[in-house]
Amino acid sequence: MTSHHDKIKQITEQLEAWDYKVDRLESRVKGMPDELRINAQEKLQKIKEYQQTLQQKLQALKEATERAVHEIENSFEEAWDTFKLLFETVEMEVEGT
Repeated sequence: MTSHHDKIKQITEQLEAWDYKVDRLESRVKGMPDELRINAQEKLQKIKEYQQTLQQKLQALKEATERAVHEIENSFEEAWDTFKLLFETVEMEVEGT
Protein backbone atom coordinates (compact mmCIF):
# COMPACT_ATOMS: atom_id res chain seq x y z
CA MET A 1 0.00 0.00 0.00
CA THR A 2 1.36 3.38 -0.91
CA SER A 3 1.64 6.33 1.40
CA HIS A 4 -1.22 7.98 -0.48
CA HIS A 5 -3.47 4.98 0.15
CA ASP A 6 -2.45 5.01 3.81
CA LYS A 7 -3.49 8.65 4.05
CA ILE A 8 -6.87 7.89 2.48
CA LYS A 9 -7.37 5.04 4.93
CA GLN A 10 -6.39 7.25 7.86
CA ILE A 11 -8.80 10.02 6.80
CA THR A 12 -11.59 7.49 6.29
CA GLU A 13 -11.07 6.06 9.76
CA GLN A 14 -11.01 9.55 11.28
CA LEU A 15 -14.25 10.49 9.55
CA GLU A 16 -15.92 7.27 10.70
CA ALA A 17 -14.86 7.99 14.29
CA TRP A 18 -16.26 11.51 14.03
CA ASP A 19 -19.49 10.21 12.50
CA TYR A 20 -20.01 8.20 15.65
CA LYS A 21 -19.22 11.22 17.86
CA VAL A 22 -21.58 13.46 15.87
CA ASP A 23 -24.38 10.88 16.14
CA ARG A 24 -23.92 10.72 19.91
CA LEU A 25 -23.85 14.50 20.16
CA GLU A 26 -27.02 14.75 18.11
CA SER A 27 -28.77 12.37 20.50
CA ARG A 28 -27.64 14.45 23.46
CA VAL A 29 -28.80 17.68 21.79
CA LYS A 30 -32.29 16.22 21.32
CA GLY A 31 -32.55 15.79 25.07
CA MET A 32 -31.66 19.40 25.91
CA PRO A 33 -34.19 21.99 27.12
CA ASP A 34 -35.83 23.91 24.27
CA GLU A 35 -34.05 27.22 24.88
CA LEU A 36 -30.63 25.54 24.68
CA ARG A 37 -31.50 22.97 22.03
CA ILE A 38 -32.20 25.55 19.29
CA ASN A 39 -28.72 27.08 19.52
CA ALA A 40 -27.07 23.67 19.80
CA GLN A 41 -28.98 22.38 16.76
CA GLU A 42 -27.76 25.32 14.68
CA LYS A 43 -24.18 24.54 15.62
CA LEU A 44 -24.77 20.84 15.03
CA GLN A 45 -26.06 21.65 11.55
CA LYS A 46 -22.82 23.53 10.80
CA ILE A 47 -20.84 20.51 12.01
CA LYS A 48 -22.83 18.29 9.65
CA GLU A 49 -22.16 20.67 6.76
CA TYR A 50 -18.42 20.50 7.45
CA GLN A 51 -18.71 16.74 7.76
CA GLN A 52 -20.33 16.59 4.31
CA THR A 53 -17.60 18.83 2.90
CA LEU A 54 -14.92 16.53 4.30
CA GLN A 55 -16.66 13.49 2.79
CA GLN A 56 -16.73 15.23 -0.60
CA LYS A 57 -13.04 16.11 -0.33
CA LEU A 58 -12.20 12.53 0.61
CA GLN A 59 -14.16 11.25 -2.39
CA ALA A 60 -12.36 13.73 -4.65
CA LEU A 61 -9.05 12.52 -3.23
CA LYS A 62 -9.99 8.91 -3.92
CA GLU A 63 -11.11 9.72 -7.47
CA ALA A 64 -7.99 11.76 -8.18
CA THR A 65 -5.93 8.77 -7.16
CA GLU A 66 -7.88 6.48 -9.45
CA ARG A 67 -7.50 8.90 -12.36
CA ALA A 68 -3.80 9.26 -11.68
CA VAL A 69 -3.34 5.49 -11.60
CA HIS A 70 -5.30 5.16 -14.83
CA GLU A 71 -3.21 7.87 -16.50
CA ILE A 72 0.00 6.24 -15.32
CA GLU A 73 -1.18 2.85 -16.61
CA ASN A 74 -2.01 4.35 -20.01
CA SER A 75 1.30 6.18 -20.13
CA PHE A 76 3.13 2.97 -19.21
CA GLU A 77 1.30 1.00 -21.90
CA GLU A 78 2.18 3.60 -24.53
CA ALA A 79 5.82 3.57 -23.45
CA TRP A 80 5.80 -0.22 -23.41
CA ASP A 81 4.37 -0.38 -26.94
CA THR A 82 7.02 2.06 -28.17
CA PHE A 83 9.74 0.10 -26.42
CA LYS A 84 8.60 -3.17 -28.01
CA LEU A 85 8.38 -1.57 -31.45
CA LEU A 86 11.86 -0.08 -31.15
CA PHE A 87 13.23 -3.34 -29.81
CA GLU A 88 11.73 -5.30 -32.69
CA THR A 89 13.09 -2.77 -35.19
CA VAL A 90 16.60 -3.01 -33.79
CA GLU A 91 16.31 -6.79 -33.51
CA MET A 92 15.35 -7.03 -37.22
CA GLU A 93 18.27 -4.79 -38.16
CA VAL A 94 20.68 -6.89 -36.11
CA GLU A 95 19.36 -10.13 -37.61
CA GLY A 96 19.51 -8.62 -41.11
CA THR A 97 23.23 -7.87 -40.87
